[in-house]
Amino acid sequence: MYFKDLQEKLIDIARERVHAGHLTERGLARKCGLSQPHMHNVLKKVRLLSTTSADHLLQALEIGIPDLLWRISPHREAGVHIIPMMRGRIGPGVDAALTSIQGYIPMPAWRVQNLIDPIGARVGSDLVLPRELATHDLVLLDQNPNDRAAPGSGLWVVTEGAGLRVRYLSLEGTVLRVGNDATRDDTARWHSLQLQGRNILDLVRARIVWMGREMERAPAGPADQAGQGH
Repeated sequence: MYFKDLQEKLIDIARERVHAGHLTERGLARKCGLSQPHMHNVLKKVRLLSTTSADHLLQALEIGIPDLLWRISPHREAGVHIIPMMRGRIGPGVDAALTSIQGYIPMPAWRVQNLIDPIGARVGSDLVLPRELATHDLVLLDQNPNDRAAPGSGLWVVTEGAGLRVRYLSLEGTVLRVGNDATRDDTARWHSLQLQGRNILDLVRARIVWMGREMERAPAGPADQAGQGH
């Protein structure tokens, strides 16, 4: 692994963000102290970045060296991406936000390659949490704005009160229907939110695309009983 590999991965991330519409070449150039033509050539890998400009680009993308290290793999199928972990849990009583990060978790590259701004999170206690999940579950979130603008089946992270919740969603014209485990099988009881004059992306924050659960541990017996034969 060489510094050149790190810079190439840095440029790959910048190009992905520009293509996804999260950033512009002009904005990146300004933050890196470069001209837009120079940044254009950098993204095309025709020109290189100075160490100072590379540091500025890291800051503009809000990533660090660990993000670059985890993205490097000689085999695509075996690659690992490092995903930011949300500070706080998703659930009642927690003022959680997808923009508040604490730490990172590794995920297989194939699992996140088509996701937009993937982020990991823990599920908090919720009396009406969808039955597919359990408290303490680790979930992977996709913030793809196209999917969030037209939510359908599956589990979604929505803004509710001061925090975030996992809910079922259904979009009916300009009405967003929100269900929980108590109303799962009776859609007539789902809460209705009028979207007229509101941005649905402010309400629908992410889609859950993967979940992991730690197996319950059985009480450990005396060490000398392990593997004991009769």
